[in-house]
Amino acid sequence: MNKSLEAVNALKYATAENAPRYRPIMRFLFNQYDKFRDYIKSEEILAHMKSLNLVDNEYIEEQLYSDMKALEAWDCVMSRQDKEMVYTIEDFKKKRLKFQITPLAYEIESTLKKLDDLDEVLTGALESREFERILKDVENIAKSNVKMEKDEILHDQWITLMRRLENLRSNSANYISHLRSDQAETLFKTEEFLLYKEKFTNYLTKFIVSMKKTRYKIARVLMEIEDPFVEGYINRLIEYFSTIPMIDGKRLNAEKINRAFKDDWVELRHWFVRGADYECDVDALLQETDKSIQTISRYALQLIEVRNKSRNRKEDYRELSTMFGQCEDINKAHELAACCFGISTPRHIYASQKATDTKDEEIWEQEMTYLETTPKSRGYERRKRIKSYVRDKENEKKAIRKIYLERMEKEKEMIRTIIIENRIVIKELGSKSSIEPMNPFVRQAILEWISKAVQNKANTGRTQYGRKFTLVKHSSESVLVRFEDGVLRMPNITFEFEGV
Repeated sequence: MNKSLEAVNALKYATAENAPRYRPIMRFLFNQYDKFRDYIKSEEILAHMKSLNLVDNEYIEEQLYSDMKALEAWDCVMSRQDKEMVYTIEDFKKKRLKFQITPLAYEIESTLKKLDDLDEVLTGALESREFERILKDVENIAKSNVKMEKDEILHDQWITLMRRLENLRSNSANYISHLRSDQAETLFKTEEFLLYKEKFTNYLTKFIVSMKKTRYKIARVLMEIEDPFVEGYINRLIEYFSTIPMIDGKRLNAEKINRAFKDDWVELRHWFVRGADYECDVDALLQETDKSIQTISRYALQLIEVRNKSRNRKEDYRELSTMFGQCEDINKAHELAACCFGISTPRHIYASQKATDTKDEEIWEQEMTYLETTPKSRGYERRKRIKSYVRDKENEKKAIRKIYLERMEKEKEMIRTIIIENRIVIKELGSKSSIEPMNPFVRQAILEWISKAVQNKANTGRTQYGRKFTLVKHSSESVLVRFEDGVLRMPNITFEFEGV
């Protein structure tokens, strides 16, 4: 059986029969340890218990020793003999003891203290700037010189980043849970909630905007950090911990620490980088935040509808009748009625089926649709037509397919003309476009290739025609490329193609 899953004796003090005495003793030792007071005398513990009226006057020091022995048997406290202020041999023989909380019990009591303040802690928060701080910390790690940097700096960068991630995870989870609590749902159903509705939505929207603004930047930096760099960084952290002197003589478990640091890094990547078989945690947080906004808006809408139903519309109708009375003629009254109550006899709008489904063709580039309407007068004679339940569209499909293939060949030729020696140099493209503007299709194709390339570490992708390419960035210089419908500022990059 895994040793970490065995029974924990140190937890018995919180559930034993004498827990009403054990817990105040442990909390007192916990608070004193935080004040850098290690070993506490038994008379101080006894005085504390009596000051809180937790024990009566019959509870003497011998009974306290009995309780402390039970706690020591469960590895909750450590004892040592008190050799100070010994005036007689009898006092020395009594072996008066001092007590200190153990590290394991300290962590347990720290958790119990957090649980005592659960109502205040679990409200959480959505810190919109937390993503910017994490981005800065990730960039600092990526820029670090693992071989030359000091151990303390590497350690501080790592610990700061992981603490920010932990704060983001716990605070966001607690705040989302707070919004879905029974207390929040009760507030959402009251009229007072309408006063805070805008604050809630603005707060959540600001968090979402900050998340969307920085999440892809963080993911990009994490993807650029290679595994050997992380391995070297963790090795430096292990070296730092190995230099910390320990009195008890315990050897550093390098393998355990290495595994813990790697798990932290994997968790950080899972938060921001989407994998082939899993969604990143930021996506889940974004969905939950969107759901919270929708819930708040839905409750607000319900409150407004209830308020409007119970509202007296007498003044509204009086104002409306005054407006009708001020109309110049019946036609103006008809126009006002249409604005207030809608058109009484609306006309239907008809449009034929789209000629093509391509996303590159704009609606104003398509041919206009003409529809012949027939009057409703009795004197109009309708033209007889042959009833056909299935219209043959084979010729239309062939014509559309021909137009589509011709257009595809034309676009392919455009791309072929700008590829020189299996390369497209944007800087040279900008020079050519200054003489003759380029077709907007070239811009759409280039932007699509850039979008594909930046999604992987190798900066590679394939065109819509199957050719593999590599994106190479030369400098931070900007290049202006003129197109028929405008000018685009682009980075100084080159597309290098494989094959012919």
